[in-house]
Amino acid sequence: MTQDNDNLNNEELKDLEESLQEDLKNIQNQEENKDSNYEDRLEQENKELKEALARKQADYVNFQKRTQRDREDTIFFLTKKIIEKILPTIDNLERIINNTPENNQTWTLYEAVVSNYKSLLKTLDELNIKPFNSKWEQVNPDKHEVMTQIPGEEGIIVDEFEKWYIMWDKIIRVAKVVVWNWQ
Repeated sequence: MTQDNDNLNNEELKDLEESLQEDLKNIQNQEENKDSNYEDRLEQENKELKEALARKQADYVNFQKRTQRDREDTIFFLTKKIIEKILPTIDNLERIINNTPENNQTWTLYEAVVSNYKSLLKTLDELNIKPFNSKWEQVNPDKHEVMTQIPGEEGIIVDEFEKWYIMWDKIIRVAKVVVWNWQ
């Protein structure tokens, strides 16, 4: 019987040893899985942080662009408001120059008007504000306001009451024009 007990004990010991080895393997696998899961979580968090940083950088660049655009729009708006107050004076000086008879164009007063007119145009040019003459062009509703029509070839501008002006490719004032109209 002792031998049977020894065999039993040996078998139990073998079973116990196998069970312990299996438990050890399971524990090692769990540790490897934990390490793998931890690395996966770290990679996922790193990826999320990189994406969040990229979004924040894009938001910042967009903020800078929007701020610059708003600044330019504000400068344009304020300059436009000031220039709109000056343009009627320029128009009046131009009318005086164009309607002064030739025999009066040698007077000192006329020369002063011309000098002031040229000075104002130079100032506008320095501010990157350009006047445009629309005579003999086709009417463009974005640039022209038709004040009156006379018989003739349809849509051609024959005279201007006021020129149109632009600054930075934006229209400050549309031209007021006389247009031919086929009737």
